[in-house]
Amino acid sequence: MMRHVLQIGVACAMSAVAGCASQKTELVMVERPDVSPVSDVSADDGSSLELDASDVTPAFTEMLPVDLSTVVRVAMAENLDIRTARQRVIANEGAYESALGVWFPALNIGANFLRIDGSSMNTDGRVFQVGLNSFNPSIALEWALNPGQVYYDVIAARKRFSASEYNEDAVILETLRRAVNGFYGLVLAQARVSAARQGAKEAEELVRITQLKTRAGTGVRADELLAEARQAERLQDLVMGMQGFYDASVSLAVDLRLDASVTLAPKMDRLPPVHLVRDDLGIDELLEIAVGFRPDLLAVRETMAASGASRDATWWGSLGPQVALGYEYGGLSGKANNVRIKDGIPGNLIVNPASGNGSFSANPVVNGLIREGLFRGSELVAGRGDQRYEFSDRHVFNAGVGWRLSVSAFGDLKTAGAVEEQAKLSAMRLLDMVRAQVVSAAQTSRGRRELIGLAKRQVAAAEEALRLSEANLQAGVVTTLEVLRAQDGATQARLRYAEAVVGYNQSQVDLLASLGLLREETVVETVVTTMVHPAMEDVQN
Repeated sequence: MMRHVLQIGVACAMSAVAGCASQKTELVMVERPDVSPVSDVSADDGSSLELDASDVTPAFTEMLPVDLSTVVRVAMAENLDIRTARQRVIANEGAYESALGVWFPALNIGANFLRIDGSSMNTDGRVFQVGLNSFNPSIALEWALNPGQVYYDVIAARKRFSASEYNEDAVILETLRRAVNGFYGLVLAQARVSAARQGAKEAEELVRITQLKTRAGTGVRADELLAEARQAERLQDLVMGMQGFYDASVSLAVDLRLDASVTLAPKMDRLPPVHLVRDDLGIDELLEIAVGFRPDLLAVRETMAASGASRDATWWGSLGPQVALGYEYGGLSGKANNVRIKDGIPGNLIVNPASGNGSFSANPVVNGLIREGLFRGSELVAGRGDQRYEFSDRHVFNAGVGWRLSVSAFGDLKTAGAVEEQAKLSAMRLLDMVRAQVVSAAQTSRGRRELIGLAKRQVAAAEEALRLSEANLQAGVVTTLEVLRAQDGATQARLRYAEAVVGYNQSQVDLLASLGLLREETVVETVVTTMVHPAMEDVQN
């Protein structure tokens, strides 16, 4: 029976090791779907958002121009969440290696030195002084475990290790998404500053025109005051826009672990819409991709499997057999004082020299008592001697199997079952959240893309209306109020267009992240190449 149990244990250990080596590899080797647009729709089609960095000034020390590739690279290298996730992976890897180590026997090496001084008693009741030195070295192999419990503990540890790796992937994905969208937020803040600066210039020009007309007698003072009030409003918008830009810079600097006193500025002069996910994918296809490739979903699936294995390990630990094998090799050497009994006068030498036959008495009983008394007296006089013993080895083998049954097993099994059920509920909750994220990101992306075209038309119409209003004001056919309205329309149109472009790009990043397919190389190769100005490429090279 013992041999059969050992064979099962070895087989379980080998299967656990083989299973762990292939678990994450099988999932990683699945080819990721290509959801990028077939044609180069990200190329500049004339709908790029123009950016003017000259409107931005440093808040405190200096200004640091950054492009998206730099933001991504720094975020991946310095993010504390990623480093924390990696340490969790290492910790779970150590726990898995520890669980595997239980399959192997423990090696115990030791040596024991003993010194005794004082009194001791012999079996005949005599007390004597003794001193004892002993040295006992030993080496032992011990193998004691519950095979079923250890097998499922290894599976649970392997699943937790795999789950921590997927959680690390999820943290990397979220960090990348946050860094890219943070950069886009900085771009939008710069666009708002540019729009506010343009509005302030237009208001300044209107003030100049109304002042000239007032001095020439063709205008009224009320129009001049109205233009000055609007100029002050536009300057306030510019101040608020700069404050929003500084806030976006500080937020991005915190994510990148950079000095917040250094003002970050986008190193680009245009921002085209960036298409990352093709439009022909239906919502069912998107959801299927997300379920298969979202790392947090893969992590919770592994966590669920770990909970199931832990429940089985609890069952085996409570009801399964305990198997033990052991072998010990050791020895003993030392010295003992006053323990070896010295021989007294031999019996054949105890004779009465005054008697012809050597007897002490004619009575045999009396003669025997006298001889015994002389013999024992000679032993007492002789005392005890020291005993020295050289190293002598020993071999100890042991084997056993047993069961330990306790009422507490029912509570342990109940707890393990509840933990497994909680893992299942967490997986269901996360699945619902992932579906909502995919649907929301897809819908937002489509709506933002539609807004880009409408906002572009609004910009064109508003700027043309402003041009005509200013020309008519010069000709004296419209009032200053009409020009102010046209300026408001142009400013709002520019802001709406900037928000539409940036919002669309952010929604595309969110959509790709919700599918679990956002990668650093995707951002660098697909996004950056559509935004970097040729002059900037020369600087980077």
